[in-house]
Amino acid sequence: MVQDAKEQGFYPYFRPIDRSWGTEVEVSGRRLIMIGSNDYLGFTHDPRVIEATGKAARRWGSGPGGSRFLCGNLTLHETLEDRLAAFVGKKKAVVHATGFTTNLGAIACMLTPQDIIVCDRENHASIFEGCQASRARLIPFGHNDAAAAARKLAAARQKNSNGCLFLVTEGVFSMSGDLAPLDELVALKRSHPDLLVYLDDAHGLGVMGRGGRGTADHFGLTPEVDFIMGTFSKALASIGGFIAADDEAVLEYIRHHSKPLIFSAALPASNTATVLACLDILDEDPDRVTRLWDITRRVHAGYREIGLITKNSKSPIIPIYIGGEEKAALFARDLFEHGVFALPAIYPAVPRGQAVIRTAYMSTHQDKQIKFVLEVLEKLAKKHRIRACDFTQPDSFLEESGFTTTYTGVNGTATSMLGD
Repeated sequence: MVQDAKEQGFYPYFRPIDRSWGTEVEVSGRRLIMIGSNDYLGFTHDPRVIEATGKAARRWGSGPGGSRFLCGNLTLHETLEDRLAAFVGKKKAVVHATGFTTNLGAIACMLTPQDIIVCDRENHASIFEGCQASRARLIPFGHNDAAAAARKLAAARQKNSNGCLFLVTEGVFSMSGDLAPLDELVALKRSHPDLLVYLDDAHGLGVMGRGGRGTADHFGLTPEVDFIMGTFSKALASIGGFIAADDEAVLEYIRHHSKPLIFSAALPASNTATVLACLDILDEDPDRVTRLWDITRRVHAGYREIGLITKNSKSPIIPIYIGGEEKAALFARDLFEHGVFALPAIYPAVPRGQAVIRTAYMSTHQDKQIKFVLEVLEKLAKKHRIRACDFTQPDSFLEESGFTTTYTGVNGTATSMLGD
């Protein structure tokens, strides 16, 4: 299938970028406006961030030389952990080299085969990998369906009165832009006082809440969320991840038992310093988040004015409904030819026949860039007949979970969305 798409000229992935300016990129000598990046706050090209990155590399070198457990633990790592914990409102944090390995390592080592994990079916693949590695009983529930989660918890507890109860959700879902009903999920603790809530806030950190403090802060529920996980590869312009909590003993356990942390090289100093610089700027200039939301609202209104079918997203991720997989690839190719870089999300990242163009904007996009993008989208929407008026009957749009990456183990089967 990949080879056929390449031969027919509409394979959209692994496109090499020659140069980036953040809101614009150069590909094969052409300059395009980028509307698919997770660099929500535009920090990757902020001069203050770049200066901090270079300064750290000059002091500590280009790589750590080992795992944090051995010779790669830097004072910079521990400074960042303190800053992150304070930023998200927890007592302590543990930094890993990637967001994927944070979920994999933390979930896998915290739980045992006697425990129960109730998990949103649209959670990221790294969460499901961690759940499977723990060998706990994995029970998926319908996407953002707190009532379904309640039923699953009650049934699971009836069968197992001793194991730990663990509920995992994302804050902002990466393909749909959906915001988790965190208030409803946390409320399940009333019926299950021993329930632990684990929040993957990869796409919420830096975007949601006061000054970008995340989804738990957005809902005013930080004390009730037991574990907050976040990544640096979105709004914080780097790579890496962390898990934060008030239970310092559990985090100390993770520090010594998370296999990816123990057996992987530490986060390079340059990447660590990047995150610290981003946090500094957020403290100094919280209006950067406000600007992001102003742009997001403007774009969303523009999409609706064009007649595009979009989710009622409460995040900067705004998917445009296309339908067929091939049509989405052709639409992305046309966008590229008109000077806009955005990629399709197709099966298995979304349900079959519900392909989208995943768009996300930055606080650094200029008004003229947004105007240009909307003009291109209006032209191509008419050409490809993807406006609401072009469909005789409204199609379902990311209504059913699109999980087709399937994890099967002795404790059950679950599936996960790709694309974080």
